[in-house]
Amino acid sequence: MKSRGKGKGERDEGPAHDQALPCVATELIHARDPSPCPLPPAPLLPQSLLLLLALLLAACASPRIDRATPTAPPPAAETDEAGLIMQMDRFEADLKNSAALVRDPALNRYLAELSCRVAGEYCNDIRVYLVRQPYFNAQMAPNGMLVVWTGLLLRVEDEAQLAFVLGHEVGHYVERHSLARWRRLKSTSNFALAFQLLGGGLVGAAASLGAYGTLFAFGRDQERAADRFGLQRLRELGYDDRRAGQLWAAVWEEERVRDRELLSAIFASHPASEERRDELLAAATASGTRTAATEFWGAVAASRDEWLADEIARRHYRQSELLLQRLRALPHGASQSLHWSAEMYRRRAREGDYARAEAEYRAAIAGGDAPAESWRGLGLSLRQLGREAEARAALREYLARAPQAQDRALIEESLR
Repeated sequence: MKSRGKGKGERDEGPAHDQALPCVATELIHARDPSPCPLPPAPLLPQSLLLLLALLLAACASPRIDRATPTAPPPAAETDEAGLIMQMDRFEADLKNSAALVRDPALNRYLAELSCRVAGEYCNDIRVYLVRQPYFNAQMAPNGMLVVWTGLLLRVEDEAQLAFVLGHEVGHYVERHSLARWRRLKSTSNFALAFQLLGGGLVGAAASLGAYGTLFAFGRDQERAADRFGLQRLRELGYDDRRAGQLWAAVWEEERVRDRELLSAIFASHPASEERRDELLAAATASGTRTAATEFWGAVAASRDEWLADEIARRHYRQSELLLQRLRALPHGASQSLHWSAEMYRRRAREGDYARAEAEYRAAIAGGDAPAESWRGLGLSLRQLGREAEARAALREYLARAPQAQDRALIEESLR
C-alpha cells in the first residue's frame, strides 16, 4: 500500500518509536518529547497460512451440499473433498507446532469441553485450537479443526456469547460450507487459485490485503444458516439467546470505526453489518436465562492481561478505546480494563491523552486491585504533564510494589 498523509480514514497509529532504547528508557529520557511504546507483538502465524486458512474456510453462494454426518468415515480418496481435507490435515499438523498456539492446559480444556457440548452429536468430529491473534475470529475447517483467536475471547462477555460463536462455526461444519467454497473455486475463473492452494502455494492476488475482504467473505445465506444453528444450540443448552445479538452489536460498533483501506481489524472472514445484528436480535426468543459469566471469566482471567497487551499493540486505538469502554463497564475486571485504557492513552500520546491516562490510572488504583504497573504509568504520565514531585512519588510507589521489576535500575536512575 502506498504511503499517504494523514486524513480521513487514516490508520490509527502513534508516532514513530526510538528503536535504540527500551520502551521505558525512551519515555524517561525524552521526558518532554516522548515516544509511545507498543508492546512486543504476539507470535503470529505465517501470513501464507493465515490467508490459506481463511480462504479455504470461507463460503460463497453455491449449489446445495448435504449436511455432514456425525462421525462419518473419511471420503473416498479420489474425491475433491478428500483432497481438501488432506490439505487441512497438513495445516493442522503445522498449527500444532506453531509458536502462536496457546498451550494453557486449563483454558484449552475449558474450550474443548464447551465446544463439545455445543457440537452435540458432532463432538467427536471437533478439535479446538486457541491461537494468539488479537482479532475477533473463529474458523471451522472441513476436517473438524476449530480455530479460535484470542481477540475473540477478549471481546465476548460470557459463556453464552462464546457458545453462540462456537455453535455458529459448528454450523459451517455441519452444512459443509468449506466444500461448497472449494467447488465454487474450481468451477469458476478462480480454478488456478484453487489448484495452487491445493498444492500448498498462494498466487500473488491472494496475498494482497486489498483482495482479502472479497475473496474470504462468507455469503449471506451461509452466515444465516450458521447463525440459525448457533442460536438453536443456545436454546437447547438453556443459554440466553439474546446474548448473540448483543455481542454482534458490540463488535459492529468497533468495525464501524476501522480504517476501510485496511484489512478488517475485527472480522477476518465474517461480514459485519447492522442487518446481521438486527436479525440476531430479532431472532432471539429469551427462552433461556443462562449466561455462565462466572465460569467464562474464571477460565480466561489469567490470560486477559496478555490479550489486552496484544490489543493495545495493534495500535488501532479507536477500536481499542471502544472495546475498553465496554469492558470496564462489566462487573468483572473493571480495574484491569481501566489500567489498559490508561496504557492506551499514554502510548497514543495525542493532545490531552496524558491527562486522560492520569484519570484512568487513578481510577484503576482506586478500585483496589490495580497492578503495580499502574503506579509506573501514572508516574510517567505525570512527568509528561510537568508534575515532577507527584511523578516521583508514584514511581517510588511502583518500586515498593514491584521490588523485582525488570526496569527497577532504570526507574531508580531517573529518580536521582
